[in-house]
Amino acid sequence: MKNIAFTICAKNYIGLAQVLEKSIKSHNPEVDFYIFIADEINLDDAITDLPKNVFVTRNVVGFSDDKWNQMAFKYDLTEFCTSIKPSCFKYLFDKFQPDTCIYFDPDILVFNSLNSIFSGLESHSIIVTPHITTIEENYTGDLPESGLMYTGMFNLGFLGLKRNDVSMKMLNWWEKRLEDRCFQNKMESYFTDQKWMDFLPSLFSSELLISFDLGLNFAPWNFYEREVIMNKNLYYVRNRINKNNSSELTPLTFVHFSGFNYSSLVNNEIAQGNIAGLKIYPDVEQILNEYSKVLKESSFLSFIKLTYTYGKFSDGKPVSKTYRKLFRRLFEDGQIKSNPFDAKGQFYQALKAGNVLNEKMSGADKKSVNNFEGVNRKLTVINKIFYYAFKVLGAERFFMLVRLLRIYSKVENHVYLIDGNYLDGSKIRD
Repeated sequence: MKNIAFTICAKNYIGLAQVLEKSIKSHNPEVDFYIFIADEINLDDAITDLPKNVFVTRNVVGFSDDKWNQMAFKYDLTEFCTSIKPSCFKYLFDKFQPDTCIYFDPDILVFNSLNSIFSGLESHSIIVTPHITTIEENYTGDLPESGLMYTGMFNLGFLGLKRNDVSMKMLNWWEKRLEDRCFQNKMESYFTDQKWMDFLPSLFSSELLISFDLGLNFAPWNFYEREVIMNKNLYYVRNRINKNNSSELTPLTFVHFSGFNYSSLVNNEIAQGNIAGLKIYPDVEQILNEYSKVLKESSFLSFIKLTYTYGKFSDGKPVSKTYRKLFRRLFEDGQIKSNPFDAKGQFYQALKAGNVLNEKMSGADKKSVNNFEGVNRKLTVINKIFYYAFKVLGAERFFMLVRLLRIYSKVENHVYLIDGNYLDGSKIRD
C-alpha cells in the first residue's frame, strides 16, 4: 500500500511542520510527507530553496485568483488553513494516487508506527478521533463541555482517508461548505472545518471509523482522562480516570500540542493559550519536555518570525479581524468584486472613507474580557448605563432592546459604517 501524510501551515510554521515530518519518518520511513503553505514566499523572507515536498498551495490547488484572495481575506489564519484542507486532500489523491492519506496539524509529534491507522483504513473510508472518550456524570475536564459542544465532537487535527468514491464524495461535500462557512463563530455555530465532521456519523455511518484508541490525538482537552506511562523506553497511554478498573496500556501514537506557545517551549516555559487553567500532570510535563527538546534541535526558530502574507494590505497596513468580517458581508451580498488586499481597491478605500481604517484595530483583535485593561471598571460603567435605561424604558421594552442588541455584537452588522445603504434596518442579519 502507498500511504502519505501531510500538513497545512503558514510559512512561519514550516519549521514546526518539519518537526512533525521528522517524527513521522523516524517511525514510518515508508510514508511520504508533504507540507502545504497557506501563504506566499516573498523575496524578503530569505528562503532560498524550499524542499521538494513543500507546496505553495496557491500554485497547486487550482483556485482562481479571485477565489483565493477572497478566502484568504475573509478568513483569519486558522480559518484559512483549515478551509483548504479538502482541496489539499484532493490534490494529493489525484497527483500521487495513494491508497491512504492522513492529515496532521503541524503541532503534532508522532511517537510510534501509524499502522493502526492504516489498518483501520483497510475496512473503513474515513477515520476520526473524538475529543474525549470517557463518560463522567460529573465532568472533570479542563475544557468546559460547552467548549466541546462549540468545537464539535471530533478533532480535525487528524483525519485519515482512503482513496475511494466514498472519501471523494465526502471531500466534495466538505470543500463546498468550507468555501464560505469555515468561520470560528459561536453565534452561527461554525467552528472552522471541524464542526462539519459532526455530520459524518449520520452521512457515512458504515464507512466511518470513530477511533477510541487513547494513543491517537493525546491532547490538552483529554489530558485529564489519559495518562502517559513509560514502559521499557516506550510510551503508552492508559485511562487516567478509570485506571483502577483497567490496567490496559495502549501505545502512544501521536501527541497534539494544540494551543501551546511553541516559542516559550523552546525556552522551557509552558504557556497554554486555548484552555485556561489547564492542569499539567507530571507525565504531560515529561511529554512537553520531549517536544521542547526536538523544537530546540529543529529549524523552528529559522521560520517562526516570518510574517503572514495575508495579514496585511498591499501597502503594509495590518488586516484586522474586523475588516475580514466587514468584507465577508459585502462579498456575500455581491458588493465587492475587486481584490480586498489592494490598497487602491474598492474595499480599502471604503474603509478609509468611513474612518474605519486604523492600524490599532489589529491590536484590538487580541483583546477579550480576560485581558482587557480596566475591564471591571468599564463594565461597571456599562452596567450603570443599562440600569438607568431600564428605569426609563421599563422591563418589557428594556429586555426587548437587550435581545435586539445581541445581533449588533456581530461585526458584520456594522457594515453601514462603510456603506450607507446598510443603514436600512431590514439589512440586519441575525
